[in-house]
Amino acid sequence: MNAEQTDQLNRAGLREAKRHPGFEIRKKTDGEIGSTDIRRPDWVDSQLYPFEDRWMFLDGHRVHYVDEGPRDATVLLFVHPGAGWSFTYRYHIQQLKNEFRCVAPDLPGYGLSEAADGYGYTLQEQASVLEQFVEALDLRRIVAWANDGGGPTVVLALSDHTDRVLGLVVGGTFGWSIKPYRMVVWPLRIFTSRVLRAVNRYTNFLAWSMGSKMALGTRTLTKIERAHYTRPFKERDSRSGTLKLYASFLDHETQEVLDRALPAFRDKPVLIQFGEKDAMTREQWHMRWADELPHNRTILLPGVRHFTFEGNPEETVQNFRDWWNEIRETLNEPALAAGTA
Repeated sequence: MNAEQTDQLNRAGLREAKRHPGFEIRKKTDGEIGSTDIRRPDWVDSQLYPFEDRWMFLDGHRVHYVDEGPRDATVLLFVHPGAGWSFTYRYHIQQLKNEFRCVAPDLPGYGLSEAADGYGYTLQEQASVLEQFVEALDLRRIVAWANDGGGPTVVLALSDHTDRVLGLVVGGTFGWSIKPYRMVVWPLRIFTSRVLRAVNRYTNFLAWSMGSKMALGTRTLTKIERAHYTRPFKERDSRSGTLKLYASFLDHETQEVLDRALPAFRDKPVLIQFGEKDAMTREQWHMRWADELPHNRTILLPGVRHFTFEGNPEETVQNFRDWWNEIRETLNEPALAAGTA
């Protein structure tokens, strides 16, 4: 991107900021790709989320992201679940940013990002945005960390760019066609039905459930933490995106594309961390990952349900450190910072 293009993006971003309620112009940050220099909304707690806001335009979307840590370090690319955003991985980023470059985008329509008009919130569209995001920042030596809808998003986005990928960290997610899993398909059809879409529109149930004990298993988030999941969907018209994403999991073409994409990662090491009480664990999806990607370490987190990143963030980070120290020599990656290995 040349200086003229960057300047055009900046001017467009300033115009957009003036139209968008809750955002204000702030002092420019020199050298930021596509920076729109927008101040975060007041409801974001800077103690819970103590990161610098960064922005870029991709295909008409205004994408917010976090980029913390040394620029020459291995990249941890955190891809959030449906209804989540970069806030999801706040603990992981704080714990790992001294040794890794921690990058976490808010995909269009989630968190602090805004989707372009006409965006369908499908899995293939979301993966396309992530692919463009990775290319725009020219991210390399990536360990992609994903949960829930983040798993298939990563598989589709990076299957043509595995030269950029060192490995994967997955939990409560999939990377293949779900057609054979009847106990997943039928509940998903019901969950994305017109009736439940209407219920979610008026209750914001999906975002609320992100912080509930029924989704975490071992803990319940504080009121202010839970507000950071529900507040991005304050407007009722913003609440349908996640259910559209989930409905697209059932799309025949999407399932075929996933099955063709996953083998591209077969030689990559993967850390598989599933909640012991996750419904996806009952479907043996942790074992499916292990079958598809043989260079793995598989861990079941006691008492944890679907959202491992909130159910037991401390253990997921420690497991990652242990796994990384074991495999990094085979990848010719440098040691962790002094005192952390």
